[in-house]
Amino acid sequence: MEVRGAAIATVIGQLVTFGMSVFYLTRSKSFKINKDAAKIENRTLGKIVSVGMASLIVQLSIVVIIAVNNNLLTKYGYGTIASTGQAFGAVIPLAVVGIVMKVFGIVVSIVIGISLGGQPIIGFNMGAGKIDRVKETTRKITKLVLFVGTVAFLLFEIAPDAVISLFGSHNTEEYMEYARLCIRIFLGGIILTCYIKSAAIILQSMGNSAKSTILALLRDVLVFVPASIIIAMISKNIVTILWAAVISDAVAAIVGIFFLRTEIHKLSTPFY
Repeated sequence: MEVRGAAIATVIGQLVTFGMSVFYLTRSKSFKINKDAAKIENRTLGKIVSVGMASLIVQLSIVVIIAVNNNLLTKYGYGTIASTGQAFGAVIPLAVVGIVMKVFGIVVSIVIGISLGGQPIIGFNMGAGKIDRVKETTRKITKLVLFVGTVAFLLFEIAPDAVISLFGSHNTEEYMEYARLCIRIFLGGIILTCYIKSAAIILQSMGNSAKSTILALLRDVLVFVPASIIIAMISKNIVTILWAAVISDAVAAIVGIFFLRTEIHKLSTPFY
């Protein structure tokens, strides 16, 4: 059903997940929803906002990336020439980046799912003073997300055409060339991205919402956006712009390692 089918599938997915959520909330054995639960308490709301801010930023960051990229690709696409001698233009880069962001979102969603799965375990054991279990959970989460990142990295670098083919075939040479470059460069730091997203959630689980929020902002806004704009202004090339993602991954990963190791060091026993 082409585009119409994609739209229908999107709505079906939203309805199904909404129904699952309602079913869970109304059938839970650990809590009950009533009128009193709907009352807003400023103190509780403040805690929810402060702790959940990092997750909000993680979800919104993809929108920021797309907005910045779309404007830069449209502006400099016609000035960047493919190996065929033809300009990439604006349509091809926009279509390719849309696909890449979808793939990026899938990997990030897996990482967020793993990390959020460990969030209540870390939070509970922090409160119970069971620091060893906090560290053990942190180690396991980190290993899992790095494994996911490594698998994704190998797939993107070795078989970019397989990823591209999932979204259609019989594309032009210019389209395929930019798609390969985009997947291999823009997603070249996916292992670091996985660590960053996970570290932000782990810091959030430990109650350090400030560092969690800073880390979430650093990768997707504070570094990526300026780096993209600066590289674009200097090179006027939509291929070199892709390296902004790798730069932001590297910077944010270093900060993330520092933040997480600092928090772990505050605990009573060695992390390693």
